[in-house]
Amino acid sequence: MKYSLHQSLIVYFTLILFTFVAINFTNAALIDQDTIEVLYLFDEGEGEVANDNSLQGRDGAITGATYTDGVFGTALQYDGVDDNLIVTGYAGIGGTEPRTILFWFKSSETRDHSFVKWGENVRGRKYYIRAHPSGEQCFLRIEVNGGQNYGNDDICDGEWHHCALVFPADSDSVKDHHLYVDGVLQEKIGNDVEMDSDGDTQEINIGARLTGHKFLFGYLDELAIFSTDLDADQINALRENGLQTAASVDPQEKLTTS
Repeated sequence: MKYSLHQSLIVYFTLILFTFVAINFTNAALIDQDTIEVLYLFDEGEGEVANDNSLQGRDGAITGATYTDGVFGTALQYDGVDDNLIVTGYAGIGGTEPRTILFWFKSSETRDHSFVKWGENVRGRKYYIRAHPSGEQCFLRIEVNGGQNYGNDDICDGEWHHCALVFPADSDSVKDHHLYVDGVLQEKIGNDVEMDSDGDTQEINIGARLTGHKFLFGYLDELAIFSTDLDADQINALRENGLQTAASVDPQEKLTTS
């Protein structure tokens, strides 16, 4: 069947409109910008500053960690000895306020990798995201001193894994958290305890150990903290499309790496 010039133009402009809408939908901010507390893409490629792509301007001070290929663009590589990143001037979300923490992680070493921590180390006040080693595997874990909640999917198998922790509104204990690994909701394992996060005492550390645990050893990419409880659809959209879709930053010409 032959198309007339008029029909061809209609098809052409329909495709253009569809492409425009699709691109803008993909790059539109999925998240209310005011709820993004920290957002690091780790695409600087060099230097000792991680640029915060949220409206807050909370750049991170990098100690030791170096740049390498990541899931999207470049990522940070931690040596497991003393590498760290401090979120300058920000001590985290306090009390029982809702929150979501997202990041990509890769390591082939089973250990209690320290991911994100803030607050004083007392019952219910500490807020500490780390790996939970078990045999030759390790799982995503959140603990608050006296209580913990960890999942059941191995994140220390040498592959990139997307990790997400959500503390829903109107919650009050550590096992109220929802943990996701690669978009899959995890089991809730551990000892429950009420929490009252300390958001005043110390700046957030990303990679540094707490007493008795170990520094992060491996790779970290695209980390963000939100002061809202994202749902599974939002988490998976950010996992698939990258955090730049939440940050309203200009998409860079970069491909996902394995």
